Amino acid sequence: MKIYAPNIHLFAFQLYKGANVDSTSVQAEKIQLWQSADTIVSTTLDQDLHLNQRIDIHKEPHSPRVDLLKDSEVKDDNYAVDVEGKISFDTQQVIIKGFAQPLRLYDSYALYLNLRRPEKEDDGTPTEDVDIAFLSKLNPNNCFTLEKKELFLGQTLLITAWLTGAKDEKSISQIAQECLEAIFPNPSQRPPLSRQGELFGSPIFEYGLFSQLANYQHVLIWLFRDHKADENLSLCYQELLDLFFFRTKVVKSYQDSRRIYHDVASAYKEIENAIDNLPKKGKNDEVTTDDLKDLKNHLKELPQLALKYTRLLRNLEDYQNTIVINESNYSENLQQISGIIKNADLLFLKTFSQDNSPLFQKQIQADLGYFRHGSSLLEQAIASIRGIVEIEQAERDIQQAERDRSLENTIQVVGVGLGAGAIVSGVVTQHIDKPIIISLNKPLHPIVTCLLWSVAATLFFGALAWLWTQRKK
Repeated sequence: MKIYAPNIHLFAFQLYKGANVDSTSVQAEKIQLWQSADTIVSTTLDQDLHLNQRIDIHKEPHSPRVDLLKDSEVKDDNYAVDVEGKISFDTQQVIIKGFAQPLRLYDSYALYLNLRRPEKEDDGTPTEDVDIAFLSKLNPNNCFTLEKKELFLGQTLLITAWLTGAKDEKSISQIAQECLEAIFPNPSQRPPLSRQGELFGSPIFEYGLFSQLANYQHVLIWLFRDHKADENLSLCYQELLDLFFFRTKVVKSYQDSRRIYHDVASAYKEIENAIDNLPKKGKNDEVTTDDLKDLKNHLKELPQLALKYTRLLRNLEDYQNTIVINESNYSENLQQISGIIKNADLLFLKTFSQDNSPLFQKQIQADLGYFRHGSSLLEQAIASIRGIVEIEQAERDIQQAERDRSLENTIQVVGVGLGAGAIVSGVVTQHIDKPIIISLNKPLHPIVTCLLWSVAATLFFGALAWLWTQRKK
């Protein structure tokens, strides 16, 4: 089958600033989008675009949208670098034209790259129809599929072509499928059909399933029936660029939320294991010294686990907020397109903001609702452990205080008794030659007399001291 004036449009986006990205230190030649543009043009047309040398990434922003082409490169208010070359196809040299437009949108870089078979030759005559297989020449080695590096957000690949006659109406789906196969000859790189509809009166097919997020690629094939779709595309291509940017931000946030989801799930399991491994009370609800040490160690570990878990939940909430914001921007952009093209049927584009994005938000909200129980579980565990530790420690402190008081009383009793005994012993010693207790035969030895008085005094005054401590209790 044949098509007329096929185009391939690449809308690609990359973060230029973020929490861990210093945009002022980034060099133009190291930015993935500009490198990718050079690679595509070199691979397809065997030309050196040198896009990074033609732009100024440090242009001061006067609005969220900044054209990055150097002023010296701008001609007739055209902020894109024109491209022209030839491709060998069917033993002919076919002219290819296009452009590369570098921009900065909000917190990201954007690249709009177009390669096309022109509708007219240089002399003004219409170009000939080409076989659908020609599209494979525009994407050799799958060069239009960019590598997913660290700051890369995503891309939309839009293929447009004119239907060649009324007969094509009966086989539009087949034409779209053959276009897809020509662009992606390798079946493993070919995204599956998601849905089809109409945009500006012409059939459009969307490829890429959100159920396959790990390998998700957004591809659109738009087959023009008449001039209306082509003209409307020219009128609002800048708005479509913004629209695809907001869409990419939503999809990327949802992709990242799925990665965080697995991290939160692992942390939740870690919380459950930590709680299950808490020391259990022994018989008679006793907590041993070893158990108390383990509880204190857990009391140090669980708050750290709680902090990690809270941060993961916060990241999940951040992705949800990003989706909400960019869905709103997407809808607002659709309103702008409606203002440019009166009475335009944008249902095909509205499906994303009306169906897909709300579904992403509901999924994240459900995740948050489930995993927030983990925070409550941790708080309860920490509070429970802290209560057990405080009670056990208080009981042990009371027992120790009682032992200390008992020892203090004992020392007091013994001290008073010994002191009194020593005093009495000293007094008796002075009168040792006059023994009080006399035997029938002879008096007791002075040492025995002294010892007896000392023991008697010690016991007497010790008893008095013990009675006094009992009275204080």
